[in-house]
Parts: sequence; C-alpha cells; structure tokens
Amino acid sequence: MSSQNSLLLTNRNLFHVGVRLVKFAWVVEILAVTIGFLISIIVSYSVYDELNRHDSTSTFGDYANILVAGLPFVLVAVVEASKIPIATAMMYARHFRWRFLLFIGLFMLALITFETMSNGFERNFAGLNISINEQKNESLLLQNQIQDLQRRKKEINTIDPDKVDNRYNQTVEKANQNYYRALQVERQHINNQLKSLKDDYEPAYKEQIRQLEAKKNEIYEAWDQERVALQKRLRSLLNQNMSGANSEKDKLQQEVNALKEEMKAKLAEASFLTKDAVEEKYRHLIKEKEQRLYKVSDFSAGSSALTQQTQTEEQLQEQLQILGKNFQIRIDMTQKRIDELERELNERRKHDEELRKKYQQEFKSYSTQVANNKQSIINRVTNEKKQKLNEYQSIQEQVKAIDNEIFEIKKQQTIIAHKINRLVNSNQIYRMAAYIADKENAIDVPKSLVGLVALIWFSSLAFICAVTGIFLAVSGIYLQKTYAEKEQEDQQAEDAKQAEQASAAAELEAQPDGQTQTETPEVTATMTSEQSNDIQTR
Repeated sequence: MSSQNSLLLTNRNLFHVGVRLVKFAWVVEILAVTIGFLISIIVSYSVYDELNRHDSTSTFGDYANILVAGLPFVLVAVVEASKIPIATAMMYARHFRWRFLLFIGLFMLALITFETMSNGFERNFAGLNISINEQKNESLLLQNQIQDLQRRKKEINTIDPDKVDNRYNQTVEKANQNYYRALQVERQHINNQLKSLKDDYEPAYKEQIRQLEAKKNEIYEAWDQERVALQKRLRSLLNQNMSGANSEKDKLQQEVNALKEEMKAKLAEASFLTKDAVEEKYRHLIKEKEQRLYKVSDFSAGSSALTQQTQTEEQLQEQLQILGKNFQIRIDMTQKRIDELERELNERRKHDEELRKKYQQEFKSYSTQVANNKQSIINRVTNEKKQKLNEYQSIQEQVKAIDNEIFEIKKQQTIIAHKINRLVNSNQIYRMAAYIADKENAIDVPKSLVGLVALIWFSSLAFICAVTGIFLAVSGIYLQKTYAEKEQEDQQAEDAKQAEQASAAAELEAQPDGQTQTETPEVTATMTSEQSNDIQTR
C-alpha cells in the first residue's frame, strides 16, 4: 500500500515538473517577445534620430517610415509568442502529417527567434564597439591628416640640392662642349671655304697672257716683215718698170702669182682673228697688182714711167698705212684681251681677298656670338641654381613645420592607440580572437577574424535561445501528458483492489473460524503476490 502511494506521489511530482517546465518556457518566450518589442522600439528610434539629424521638419511620410520600420519587428515579437501553443498542438496531434507540419512551423519560429537573438547580440557587440570604433575613426582621421601632410610635404619637397648641383654642372659642361663644338664646326667650315679660294687659276691666266704677249710680238714681227716685203715689192716693181714693159709685165705677173701664194701661206698661218684682215689685204694687193699689170700691158710707152713711179710710191704709202692699220687692229685686239685677262685676274684676286676677310670676320662674329650664348646659358643656370637653393631653404622650413605637425599628430595617435588597446583588451570577443590569431595585442587581430569569432559565438547563443523555449515546452508537455495518464490508470487499479479486498474480508467473516484461519494465509499470500505484480507492471 505504501509503495503504491509512493508511486502515485512520484507520478504527481513528475507531472508538476512538466507544468513548471511549461511555465518556465513561457517565461523564456515572454523574454524573447520583450526583446523583439525592444528591438522594434530601437529600430524606430534609430529611424527617428536619422530623420531629425538633418534638422528638417518631420512630415507624415517621416512618421510613416518610423512606424513601418518598427512594425515588422513588433509582428516578429508577436509571432514568437505562438511557439508554445504550436508545440502543444504538435504533442497532442494524432496524425503524423499534422505533427510534421507543426514541426516545420516550430522550426520557422525558432529561426525567427534565432534572427531576433542574433540581432540583439549584434547590437550589443556594436554597442560595445562604439567606443573602439570612435577611437579608430579618430585615429583614422589623424592618419589621413598625416597622409595629407606627407603628401603635401612630398609635393613641396621637390628640390634636391645634389640634383640642382649636378644639373648646374651638367648644363655648364654641356654649354662648354657646345661652344667648342660649334667653334670647331665653324672653323672647319671657314677652312673649307678658304680652301675653295685657291689661286690655281692664276697660272692659266698668266699662261693666256704670256701667249697673247707672244702673239702680239709675232704680230709686230709680221708687221715688220710685211712692211719690208711690201717696200721690196714696190721698189722691185719700179725697177722693173724702168727695164721695159715686157719684163715689167712678166715681173708683175710673177708678183701677182707670188702674192697669191703668199696669201695662201698667210691665210694658213693666220688665226681666226686676223684671217679676214690678211685675206682682205692680199686680195687688195693682188687687185692692185693686176690693175698695174693691166696698165703696164696697156701703157708700155716710157713716157709714163715717172708718173707710174710716183703713183707706185703713193701706192706704197697707202698700202703701208693699210697694212699698219690692219696690224694695229690685231695688236689692239690682242692687247685688249691681255688687259681683260689682267683685269679678271685682279678682280678674282680682289674677290678672293674680300672673301677671306669676310670669312674671317664671320668666324670672329660667330665666335663672339657663341661665347655670348655660352655665357648667357651659364648666367641663366647660375641664377636658376641660386633661385632653387633659396626655394630649397624656404621649403625646408615648411617641411620642418610639417614634420612638427606630424610628430604632434603621431603623439595623439599613440594616446588613441593606447586607449583602443585598453578597450579592445577589455572586450571578450577581441581577446578570444587574439588567442586564436596568436597576437599579443588584440588590436592587431584582423577584423575578419573578430567577425568570425563573434558570428560563431553569437550564432551558438542565438541557437540556444531559439530552441530552449521549444525544448522546455515540449519536455513539460510530454511529462504532463505521460504522467497524467499513468496516475489516472493507477488510481483506477487501486480503487478496484480495495473493492476486492473489502469483498474478500466480508466473505471471511461469514465462514467458520477454522476455515477462516486456514484460508486467511492463502488470501494474504494471494493479495501480496497481486500487489507485487501490480508494482512491477507499473
């Protein structure tokens, strides 16, 4: 009897445990719903704060945006409260399909709770990192200032004294090289021009003048010979006129023939300049001889001898004058050519001398110009060097000021880095990430690793929070369902046994004493065996 009572007490206790589990599950879900409501309020306030940040008048659309931003999270919070009723329905469903569908619904609700918890953990982590991020942003701003200062320093610090000196020396050396190279080229050019002014033309001119002088002498000699020959011919003619007409006729004929032969010879010896004059002269003489021959033939009387002699003398003078004029023309032409050659020679000599002086003057002017150019280049680069060095001094003063600013900013960065390191070391997630990354300072841990640690940690916590309420509810409902049925069955069995024992006791009282004493141990043994079997069954 006592064992039955203890068993009933145990079932009742387990039933009450199930009730307490369900109540605890409701507490968990109420907290989850509260978190969802708080998240909706935070989201709405974030939208409100973002809208008021621009200092603009709020409109109906702004308030609608605030409301729309928070309502989905309110709905999520309300939906989370349906997990325990759905878990109860799943536990009491009799068909497998309904249980499966309700299980899918519980899984989705668990996902909603998982997302809500993840959102809360993320906001918590973001809240913990606000100070760290603010310090990092401040350090980043200081680093940007340092980069700007360094970029400015690099932009202005463009002058290198060594490069300035090297450029100055190279420019001066190049100017000197160009100066000497230009002088060498110009000197070579002038020398080539002077070499072209050779006096090799003078021998040709002198040779032509010498030949003309020789020709002039030959003309004089020929003139003398012609004059002597003419005088001889005329005197011979006079002598022949005195000896008789026939002999004179023969003689004149011979002279005519001799003149013709002589003309041929002279024409053969004469040049193109004197050929016409010689031919004209001899033809004139031959003509005169022939006229005389005609006269001698016509007038063979001795009375005209004196007249003929006088005429012959006059003719001699005329022929001598004609001969002198012809030879003088040839001599004048030769002398004129000699004068022309001498004038050309003198002009070429004068021209060459003028060219020499011109080339020398040009070289002198060019040398002066090149020297001035070289000096101007040297003066220019010297001034540029002085200007660059002055700019360098001014730039170095600015660079020094920038370095001082960078030093002060780096001091601020050091202080901020110390604060960040202190804040980071006080953050558990950063510390765990530092342990994983084997970093001495938590600030040196990559942000991706910190995010991964936070994701794993918060996901595990969110998963536990999402399934804890469901597990508590399912466990409590299971205990209530199981031990409520057993307690009812045990109570019914106990009532039936008590009724049987009462009837058996009544029968014993009605029988004789001996029989009663004999049967009593059997009944007791039977009841004891039935109770033990009932206990084993339970």
